[in-house]
Amino acid sequence: MLEFLSCARLLDPGVVHWPLYINETSEHGVAVWVIASDCDDETEYHVDYAEQVRYETNVLFPPIYGATLHVSPLRSSSSSSSSKSGATCTDEELVEEGQRETGVLEGGSLYVNVKGLDHYEKYGHKTRKRSTRLTTDELEELSQTEPGWERVPYVYRRGIVCDGELPHFGGRVRSLPTSLSSVKDAKVSVKRVIVGFNLFPSEIGACVAKFPEHSGAFNRYVKLSQAAVKRTKALSTAGNKGGWTLASVRANPKQAAFLKLLARRVRETEKQKSEAVTPTVTASCPSSCELRNESEEVEEDVER
Repeated sequence: MLEFLSCARLLDPGVVHWPLYINETSEHGVAVWVIASDCDDETEYHVDYAEQVRYETNVLFPPIYGATLHVSPLRSSSSSSSSKSGATCTDEELVEEGQRETGVLEGGSLYVNVKGLDHYEKYGHKTRKRSTRLTTDELEELSQTEPGWERVPYVYRRGIVCDGELPHFGGRVRSLPTSLSSVKDAKVSVKRVIVGFNLFPSEIGACVAKFPEHSGAFNRYVKLSQAAVKRTKALSTAGNKGGWTLASVRANPKQAAFLKLLARRVRETEKQKSEAVTPTVTASCPSSCELRNESEEVEEDVER
């Protein structure tokens, strides 16, 4: 059975104010992903948020809670959690007798700043608000003296739960064992694997569920959005003469495919909207019909 521990147990709850209360009527669901890290992999300073919502609204909407679960049979070479209160908790205190044998890794700890969004406002995404961006190695060193930082090292079967608004980063994985005695297949490379969880509220849960972070649907949406923004910027520059024309689209297969995709998306969206209302409303809504017809005409022109 997995041993899932909150940070309230790992660290001094009198100092680390990471609330563990959930309003049962507010949560919608949990987004889940996996990170498998090799040597020198790291996760830069950031705050978790609903990425699809940001792409659509340019608003950062953090989860209610964030959590990580350490699933590789590994333990950090420095396994004591650090707290400014002086409280520590070693891996021996968390491991049951007879647990699976674990290998040793160096680095890869989780660093969380309990000052929350105030700290994030000062540093920005990936520390971009600083005059000089900081590497994760530099942040690790800074965390030893700057108030608010808590470090939780990697330990097999350890779970961490914290407030969704807390900025954090994953330290660089400096070394991994070449093999593990508990893994029989020698061809399997050793990685530091983390399962991540974000609990989102009902206000945005449906949007997150439709485009889960890092899923194929989400990645396609991001690429489409980035391409649209890039093209829009190009059309607004003084050097662009005339932008897209029917002739230029026909002469450029990539432009044609992109425009056909946009037209198809518009048509599908309008079809879904029309199916969601009564026939009388659909018949009395010429704007939807006009938009659908325009998208069909665009696609037909491109194909010709």
